[in-house]
Amino acid sequence: MDFSQAQQLALAAADRLKPLMTQVGDTIWHYAEVGPLEARSARYLTQLLEENGFSVTRGTGGFPTGFIAQYGSGHGPVLALLCEYDALPALSCLEAGGNGHGCGHNLFSAAAVGCALTLREAMEQSGIEGTLRVYGTPSEENYGAKAYYVSQGLLDDVDCSVGFHAHDSNRVNFDAASATILMDYTFHGRSAHAGDCPWEGRSALDAAEIMNVACNYLREHVTPDVRIQYVYTQGGGAYNVVPDLAATRYCVRAAQVPTANEVARRVEDCARGAALAAGCTYESRCLDRTYNTVLIREYAQLAQKWLEAVGAPDFSPEEQKAALAFGNGSGLDTEIHPLPPVEGYVGGATDEGDVSWVVPHVSIYVANIAQGTALHTLDATRQMNMPAAYTAVVAQVKATACMLLDLLEHPQKVEELKAAHSRKMGGLAYPKDSHRRPDPAIFSGMPQLD
Repeated sequence: MDFSQAQQLALAAADRLKPLMTQVGDTIWHYAEVGPLEARSARYLTQLLEENGFSVTRGTGGFPTGFIAQYGSGHGPVLALLCEYDALPALSCLEAGGNGHGCGHNLFSAAAVGCALTLREAMEQSGIEGTLRVYGTPSEENYGAKAYYVSQGLLDDVDCSVGFHAHDSNRVNFDAASATILMDYTFHGRSAHAGDCPWEGRSALDAAEIMNVACNYLREHVTPDVRIQYVYTQGGGAYNVVPDLAATRYCVRAAQVPTANEVARRVEDCARGAALAAGCTYESRCLDRTYNTVLIREYAQLAQKWLEAVGAPDFSPEEQKAALAFGNGSGLDTEIHPLPPVEGYVGGATDEGDVSWVVPHVSIYVANIAQGTALHTLDATRQMNMPAAYTAVVAQVKATACMLLDLLEHPQKVEELKAAHSRKMGGLAYPKDSHRRPDPAIFSGMPQLD
């Protein structure tokens, strides 16, 4: 593969920036802040980007820890580099019960910042025009800031987007994530002494349980891509008091938004019928929703081309040896996996799906962790800050930067990707709401920084 002069500059820059990428990942790994309260992480990232020539807008989308960092001339394509930095609760391997980066968002940050600085350097030295935007997107795990950004139109002028998720293999993601709808159901009954006169009560807990039974029967009559999950959030306080209040939280997942909407409607019917059967009332509230991922094969093929050109991460013998203690014991993946002939589907969800509804989006995965390691585990947290993780980040940055430089140097390819995205959408449109903002109450635990 012949690399352009700009791409050669990017390859050299990525190698030189490895210590900085390691510093970024290590810093965010140790901060380990759950979303949307990533105050130290956001401050660190924005200051670093400002120091490296990016103009920064903070508080994006109504999220105090959101930001947009921009570099460029205003001419040429506008490229979005997504950046996540929230941790997960109870997944620290340093402190029992503490937060930890079991999903590798510290590496997401490291790669996003590393790619931004790599591209900025290559563009400056080569005289390439275009605009780079690092979208700092808080709280991917629980509030989905990207969905708010998209809804508010903050990506309307973006031409192409990329993500940087950690993984256990080297491949271009071609598995669509699910659409999700997160709902709270609250049932109201009438309390009574459960021993003396239970007939005077109306059990809200009965209503919640009837709803769950109905939804469990519903599972037989939905398509295989659908998931219906729930937990009790309230269920009474004493066994000898008929509960007058009970609450559940439901998540409906499906491969497509229309399917998720229809199943959510049927779940709502289950709640309504359960309340009627138990002699109670109920109320429901939509907490959040994310959209399924729209995969653009032409973009995935371009990503595959440059991943293969750059090659797999060059792990040291020491890095491979350390990885043998994790996953399935086979160490770190050193192969580039081919692009599947057809797109796949996974039941997980990400607010990158919302981005993919309005702009062509792709992610190049690299083997940051040992093969067979499950994400959202302590073993994942441990590996997300091991040396091998950053060796893989360098390969990820190189491949992504070369791909984006290909687009910057050949703007007609950008138009081809946008046309392919339009064809894939087939007339579907993302519902915008410029006034959509997160509930201020979710920021009540925000740490105060000097």
